[in-house]
Amino acid sequence: MRIALAQIGARLGDFDGICSRVEQQVHLAQDAGADLLCVPAPLMCGVTPGALVDYPNYEHDLLRALDRLAAICDAAGVACIVPAVLSLEVGQLFEAFLLRRGRVVPLRLTMIRHQEGVPVSPWSPPVFDIAGTRIAVTFDAQRDLASLPGGCDLLLHFPVNGLDVTDCDSAAAAALPTGQMTERVARAGIWMACMAPVGGYDDAVYTGGSYVLDDGGRVVALAPCFEESLLVQDVVRGVPCEAVEDRKIPRFDRGTWMWNGLRLHLRDSVAAQGAGRVLVALDGGLASSLLACLAVDALGSRSVIALHVEYDGASDGTSQELHALRSRLAREVASRLHIRMVERVAPDIRPLLDGDEPGNPGISVPTAQAHVDALMMENVAQIEHAMPLSALTKTDYALRPWVGARANVATLAPFGDVYLTSLEWLARARNRISAVLPEELLGLNAVAGDMATVLRDAVCQLGADGGIADRALSSLLALDPSQIDGALEAHVDRNAVLDDLPLFASDPESAALILMIVRSGEASRRLLPSCPIVSSRSFVERAWPSMLGWSDMGRHGQERLRAADLADAEFHRLEKRGTARAERARGEIMDMLADLLGITPEQRRELMGEEGLERMGEQLKDAEQSVREALGRMASEGLGPEAFGLGSQDGDAGASGRAGFFSLN
Repeated sequence: MRIALAQIGARLGDFDGICSRVEQQVHLAQDAGADLLCVPAPLMCGVTPGALVDYPNYEHDLLRALDRLAAICDAAGVACIVPAVLSLEVGQLFEAFLLRRGRVVPLRLTMIRHQEGVPVSPWSPPVFDIAGTRIAVTFDAQRDLASLPGGCDLLLHFPVNGLDVTDCDSAAAAALPTGQMTERVARAGIWMACMAPVGGYDDAVYTGGSYVLDDGGRVVALAPCFEESLLVQDVVRGVPCEAVEDRKIPRFDRGTWMWNGLRLHLRDSVAAQGAGRVLVALDGGLASSLLACLAVDALGSRSVIALHVEYDGASDGTSQELHALRSRLAREVASRLHIRMVERVAPDIRPLLDGDEPGNPGISVPTAQAHVDALMMENVAQIEHAMPLSALTKTDYALRPWVGARANVATLAPFGDVYLTSLEWLARARNRISAVLPEELLGLNAVAGDMATVLRDAVCQLGADGGIADRALSSLLALDPSQIDGALEAHVDRNAVLDDLPLFASDPESAALILMIVRSGEASRRLLPSCPIVSSRSFVERAWPSMLGWSDMGRHGQERLRAADLADAEFHRLEKRGTARAERARGEIMDMLADLLGITPEQRRELMGEEGLERMGEQLKDAEQSVREALGRMASEGLGPEAFGLGSQDGDAGASGRAGFFSLN
């Protein structure tokens, strides 16, 4: 059996475009002599379509598109597997549609209906046969590899989880050198084909890298990462194949996979919006400069426009020098990237922000400047017919979502799931390819400057009194940027509590303040632009109630309380109570028997003790043996129960006319 893996991408729900792309792959697979063609899992409707799959007309059009593809595959003589999300009684789960002989067969649903009388899990891998090869379909190879039905020759794996730069297993082929998949496949003794997606689907990111493993766990076919490809491989069980050289198998590198994943997602997001160009607000900082570089890598320099806004009336010489430096860096970045830059001059807005009362700060200058930048960016985007991008990072999402929410015109923030300190090594990795960023933006000073701006905005938006705000700001500014992002990463990505944060041991007050700021920005965070997910947990997945009044203040050395511990304690209490009741009932029965048999209290206590119970058990065994021997002698002498007037064996009355006790009961 020859299998073909179509590592392609398409816009979600564009059934005409998807059918056209799959038709091309069908003809290529036909030319290669393939028996089965596979397409990626999120191709039709993504991985989290939500209520869309419950919409009747969407399912109707989906099945019409599959019926059209089935006719194309039948004419080409190639079967095809197309995954899609369906709404079943147990909830939403991936279905594998088999297109063969002009028919559309939902494998999982058919398996459930066929085995209605037999308990079967809807998550069990469906199995089918193609060209004499028995194939099992799974969307979770780690779970299903050890429990496949007997006789399977090939496991067809459709990954659904997007890129997580903290987990190399999410990078498909790049995880093979360090992962355990090859060993598990070798132990199972079957072939395995991984159909890895490539591109961006809503907020999920995929980087390609499809592969095929033989029944010895060796890599025999490999598709490239970060690009589309058609991978064809013969599957013959028990026949050795030539393995791919180890040097050709990609090694996972966090910076490389993050950068290329964001690049692919930005390219597909812009195409889905129907925009021909993008607009980046270039302020001379690290985040905006790196965003412009990412946009050029994804779309080309002619499709990227930069906007730089200068402000009149700097308050002092230091501010003037800072503005001059930022302007120079912005122009230098635009020149190195060969992008057109639109420059605007904003008037001095500080006189408009003076409060009538002493000590009333009113709206902060950075917040007002953000509003002005947003107005100018919206104006330029309309003039240039460009899609505006936001340079907000995950640190901004955590600590100052108010600024971005109140002055936001962008629909996408490519760095919204990347912490600010991660941009430093990401910029260094990109600059090793070509020096597009100035040296001033590659050091820790650039990160520290941007972090200081984030912290000032975060404390300003708390609305605290002047003294408290100054103390909070000085406490946070004394921290290293890596400490702040480390605390955020532990809390947001790994769900760590205050007591478990790495910052808590050295500065518990600052750690508690950071968590309070994160909690207070929940409502504003929902107004920020969408972002691609490249971490173990984004803010979309971590959403807390927006009206929450509770904040984590730690346990203060107390042992953690768990509802499971309370349930265990109650179970042990009931178990102990039942044992006590059993002992009391046994004592009452022994008292009754002692009264009937005339046993003294001393003898009763002796019998109730452990030694007495053990002795009674031995005596019962001896008595049982004696009864067995007596019955054996009676049987050998031809004596039955009737000889003793105990009644017959079938319960009838004996010669005395009385039935035995054990016969009646």
